Amino acid sequence: MYIAKLSALATLTIFSTAAYAVDSSFSGFSQLTVGRVLSGSSSGPVPYQLNAQPGYSYQCPCFTGNYEYAGVYEYHKTDVKQESLAGVQGNFKFTPDLSATVQVVARGADSSVNADWAYGSYKISDNLTLQAGRKRLPLYYYSDYMYVGFAYPWLRPSQDLYAWQIYSYDGANLLYTSNVGDWTYTGNVWIGRRKSTDNELLGNLYYSTRIDESWKKMIGAYLDASNDIFSVRGVYMHTVVERYSVINGTRSLVMTGANGDFVNDVGQAFYGISFNVDYKNWLVRSEINYINRPSVKNTYTAQSYSGGYKMDKHTFLLSWSQFQERSEYWPTGTEKHATTSLTYRWDFTSSQALKVQFDKIKDKSKFQFTGDANLLAASWQMVF
Repeated sequence: MYIAKLSALATLTIFSTAAYAVDSSFSGFSQLTVGRVLSGSSSGPVPYQLNAQPGYSYQCPCFTGNYEYAGVYEYHKTDVKQESLAGVQGNFKFTPDLSATVQVVARGADSSVNADWAYGSYKISDNLTLQAGRKRLPLYYYSDYMYVGFAYPWLRPSQDLYAWQIYSYDGANLLYTSNVGDWTYTGNVWIGRRKSTDNELLGNLYYSTRIDESWKKMIGAYLDASNDIFSVRGVYMHTVVERYSVINGTRSLVMTGANGDFVNDVGQAFYGISFNVDYKNWLVRSEINYINRPSVKNTYTAQSYSGGYKMDKHTFLLSWSQFQERSEYWPTGTEKHATTSLTYRWDFTSSQALKVQFDKIKDKSKFQFTGDANLLAASWQMVF
């Protein structure tokens, strides 16, 4: 059903664009992914219910293949919905300097069709571009390609790291690119905000009720430098977090600070760095993030490391990642988990890949969360 909706929307866009004789181009991506939690354990009886909002619940131990849309693989259940998706991107050029980009993605996890990207671009100079509209937050190295599975080596980026409740923003940014010798430099500065009504990650996995979350007063920047072998990237963002639960139409604050008092407008600083290597047949991927909310004395650290080897059309990777929360005010309710992964990728055409991945997650959270789980998944990923 969601594929049909996406096709209809893409067709409508093509015809409406043609009527105005705009120079347009289209590209797309898709993936069909199937996974199963083979085994798992927890501190209590197995299986157990991880309760979400009314109408939702998960049989655990379980594995979250996508936190943004609460794509959860349940215990001993084979599932094809949680990470399967299709997307189409349209680029519309009105003048040599003025253009627009729209990317629509249909996801199986929640049967949704959403515009992840919808922004205009104005080319100020050969190196500098002003953009405004909706874009994905560029917090991670693969943020721009989060749902283009063909673009990265794993079946999915590490969900210990690539997982946050707000993943896009409405605002503006200045994008700078330059080449010096063998190096390419990219810099980006952005401002904006984003409101998520009935946030799926928070409501389905943590609070068991509807949660409305806003990130206000966003300001961030990243700098990327790369050549044929190395790439290094640093990113910083500051924003203000507002979070409410909604029960029977009544909105209530849910974040707590000292003495259990409810707080709002919590300042949040995000720091990230990544370093990658592609040398001959070897590849290395590494990324570390640190998030600090000083007013509630709450921090999050996420890290991911991968090493692999390419043999013609075949790639093999070993990965390890970890997420850890620390809190002075709720030390018995913090989250911590680590994942070890083995990935095989076969590029059987220039635009299609088959990936098989085994993930072993160890859940050491101070509350009953997903539990320890072993997931086996396979994915057919393509671009067109």
